[in-house]
Amino acid sequence: MDVIVADYAGFCFGVARAVKQAKEAPKPVASLGALVHNRQVVEQLAREGVHPVNSLEEVDSGRVLIRSHGVTPEILAAAREKGLEIIDATCPYVARAQRLARKLAGEGYQVIIVGDPGHPEVKGLLGWAGPGAVVVPHKEAAANLPFHPRRAVLAQTTQPVERLEEVAAVLRSNTDTLVVHNTVCQATRQRQEAAVNLARQVDVMVVVGGKESANTRHLAELCRATGTPTYHVERAGELCRQWFINARRVGVTGGASTPAWIIEEVVVMLAEQEKVMVPEDEKEPVKAPEGANLAPAGENNEVEVKPEACPDVTTAEAEDTAVAAGAVAGPAEPAIEETAAPGEQQEEQKNEMQQMEAKMPELRRGSIVTGTVVQVNDNEVLVDVGGKCEGIIPLNELSHRNISDPREVVAVGDTINVMVLKPENEEGHPVLSKRRADRRAAWEKLEEYLASGAELQGEVIEVVKGGLLVDVGVRGFVPASLIERGYVEDLNAYLGKTLRLRVIELDRSKNKVVLSQKAILEEEYEKQRQATWDSLEVGQVRKGVVRRLTNFGAFVDLGGVDGLLHVSEISWGRVEHPRDALAEGQEIEVKILGIDREEGKVSLGRKQLLPNPWDTAAERYPVGTVVEGKVLRLAPFGAFVEVEPGIEGLVHISQLADRHVEKPEDVVNAGEVIPVKVLGVDQEAHRMSLSLRQALRDKAKKQPKQVEKPQENQEEIGVKLGDLFGELFEEAK
Repeated sequence: MDVIVADYAGFCFGVARAVKQAKEAPKPVASLGALVHNRQVVEQLAREGVHPVNSLEEVDSGRVLIRSHGVTPEILAAAREKGLEIIDATCPYVARAQRLARKLAGEGYQVIIVGDPGHPEVKGLLGWAGPGAVVVPHKEAAANLPFHPRRAVLAQTTQPVERLEEVAAVLRSNTDTLVVHNTVCQATRQRQEAAVNLARQVDVMVVVGGKESANTRHLAELCRATGTPTYHVERAGELCRQWFINARRVGVTGGASTPAWIIEEVVVMLAEQEKVMVPEDEKEPVKAPEGANLAPAGENNEVEVKPEACPDVTTAEAEDTAVAAGAVAGPAEPAIEETAAPGEQQEEQKNEMQQMEAKMPELRRGSIVTGTVVQVNDNEVLVDVGGKCEGIIPLNELSHRNISDPREVVAVGDTINVMVLKPENEEGHPVLSKRRADRRAAWEKLEEYLASGAELQGEVIEVVKGGLLVDVGVRGFVPASLIERGYVEDLNAYLGKTLRLRVIELDRSKNKVVLSQKAILEEEYEKQRQATWDSLEVGQVRKGVVRRLTNFGAFVDLGGVDGLLHVSEISWGRVEHPRDALAEGQEIEVKILGIDREEGKVSLGRKQLLPNPWDTAAERYPVGTVVEGKVLRLAPFGAFVEVEPGIEGLVHISQLADRHVEKPEDVVNAGEVIPVKVLGVDQEAHRMSLSLRQALRDKAKKQPKQVEKPQENQEEIGVKLGDLFGELFEEAK
């Protein structure tokens, strides 16, 4: 059984920040309400000296911690009046919503808060939104509000954006001026989308988190809405073996108040030795190039490789920081060879040399200079950087990749940027590094990519535990869960390929770069999906790809939208199972039979695009024709026989044999091929009457008569009436 952990599972930014503040606060400290909606975390913090209280009345002195949900301004004022030291752990997203509520209320708007009236975050928001504020849990409640000329709509940070938009749409009809601010935390939306996407790909879904946590309960509701069996548990001990019988893939996610160690506990119990999510202390370092120092693996199993040791140089990060003010030198000046000359000529040449030296760039340790490659040797490269002597780039300072020949990276005449490691070595040559100059430029570029969200490309250079290492100027890590939209079984298939990537996390101090191709694919899929929905119409004929086969039909991808092709709509003939006619990955043409946009369902047909055999059945099977057919099924009144795919007829029980038949199975069996005679065809009703009895009789007539027996035998046996008048009896019948 494979266990797959959803992206963004566990503590959100606000909760992680609040827990950190609680742990770092001088003890004891009173938490105004449970810090997070997770019993285990609250109990753990209580053991460390963070004790929850229901109100300020229980706190006479000391410190009070405001949890991430925030509180009303009245509570803050009361805490100050009591002389309490306030540790404000209000989530920045919640604090922003509070400031907006106060500002809008001051401008005369009636503030509408979309959320759960009983949630502590909403109670706090109400205190900032003024006396006229109203909490609206859903669009139905919004429809019951009376007219108001000026309204502003905010949302509880953990609400779905769709609910905010639904409420806003309803209020536009009974408000003159409506202002809508999306205060939903993006992390919440990402968590929900990741959980739903995973739920659609697995057999069973497990949502981990406190039972009192609203966002965790909502996660479970969203996962159940996909049709996947979903179970909400607080701890691994609540897991039931019966939930996972015949389950091949199990998805796991956690609410914003669920710590990573509880999620890991669930994953370990589910996956045992095949766990996908590895605890921090079990992560394995990745083999680095010879001479490199490995730092401990960071989050998501990414690998941190410290630069090779270099004389008089620490790590590249230390260099980058120490020489951040280093100058970038311009093009190299041509060297002047000093020659001996008497008198004034010698003095003039000396002055010229001094002037030339003054123009030479100052090669300070850590500065970035531009130079031209003048020589490429087996283990080093010489670069003209405008100094007295050419600079030397050792082989291990050419590239962050493992190379054996400098010619893989540079050629004579190339203009490159290099970092000065030593202004001079023992022989007077500057010691340079292209790798470190490239690294600094790459980090600056990656920071721009992170800020803009732009797409970049990177070649996969290594497969490591939990994902891929890619070359983006530095080594970046792509977790296995962020490579494709679906599950990736063989990571080795990506080695050497170029991925389309987006930077999602950077930590220069830890040499940590986390990237995602899935983020780009998801955005494109969503755009394609919306475009497909907008263009779908009943009666259209479209191409699609068979994605999944079930007992009742096939799901066909029309371009981001899956439609159901029921087994009865695959062919005019009888199809026992869709796999008998289709294969996963096959491209087919289908006709749209029905669209339910609210439910997100599309019904498809394929047989409508194939010739209907009934249209010409009467011409091809005139009355009296004898054909062979396969017995499909038996009924008390006869047998249904298929004469060709899509055309079947009934052999009435009276037409099965010349004798009286009690049950059809006394004469024929399902699956048997028998001759039948066409008695009648009704093209409009798609019916055909057949006879086995008459087909056998016609067949017997066509067989040659037996040779007459010797006279002596006839005399012994005697003459029978059937021998004399058999043909007359047959005609009478």
